Amino acid sequence: MKKNSWQDKYVALQEGKSLGDFQGRKDNLVVISPHPDDDVLGAGGVMIEAAEKGRAVFSVTVTDGRSSPRQGPPISDEDLVVLRQKESMAALKVTGAAGGFYFLKRSSELEGEGGSGVAGDLRDLYESLLPSEVFLPAPYERHRTHIRCTRLAVEALRSCAGPRPSLLGYSLWGNFFGGKKRVARDITPFIRKKVEAVLAHTTQIAYKNYQQGILGKNNSEAIFWESQEAQKATFVETFLDMSELLEQKDLSLEEFIRQDVEAFIRLFLGT
Repeated sequence: MKKNSWQDKYVALQEGKSLGDFQGRKDNLVVISPHPDDDVLGAGGVMIEAAEKGRAVFSVTVTDGRSSPRQGPPISDEDLVVLRQKESMAALKVTGAAGGFYFLKRSSELEGEGGSGVAGDLRDLYESLLPSEVFLPAPYERHRTHIRCTRLAVEALRSCAGPRPSLLGYSLWGNFFGGKKRVARDITPFIRKKVEAVLAHTTQIAYKNYQQGILGKNNSEAIFWESQEAQKATFVETFLDMSELLEQKDLSLEEFIRQDVEAFIRLFLGT
């Protein structure tokens, strides 16, 4: 039934715990993942830290990942979808997540009525879990599916009743540092687990060394985070604070980016 459609997409990952055990609980954390591996790549360290502190962590994987490149023995789209969900569940277990939602959409289904359905499910999910933090792709991503998922997630949150969460954007296919607030989270104690979670996505590692890329990226961000201060961490995840999009419901992603770029020009080019 439509009312429960988002609940039907849930897979519990902690023995003896159902979704109902976490509904309305304070300090839940939700990560929007356009594809089955984006969650642990973009915010895996934060997820692990939150779970170790006793917070309930959830991933929402929007698409089924069927369009992923293939390396190795031939595999059908349908078999790849099943395999990628299994990999995602294995990765989430490494992070200590409470569970994952699998919407199993194709990228082409995120427009029009299909997109409205995803936004509706996300709204119901948010209103039930009441997360204090939501992580999603930042608007500078050079991947159209990532941007579409960000638009749907913001649309859903804007239509929610109840308290607004902190909205933090992670970056995988883009990394522009503008003038709006960025947040750095030290994930040094959790980097081994994060890499282990990324390695669980074996179909993706087969054609691209994501584990090396994200290790280098998180190390680079730690080194270059402050231009005139001593390095404080070995690995960090950085996020764009997008909470303003919930505070100003008429603010478009395009205008948000424009303001960010203009602030960058004023701050660093001195105009």
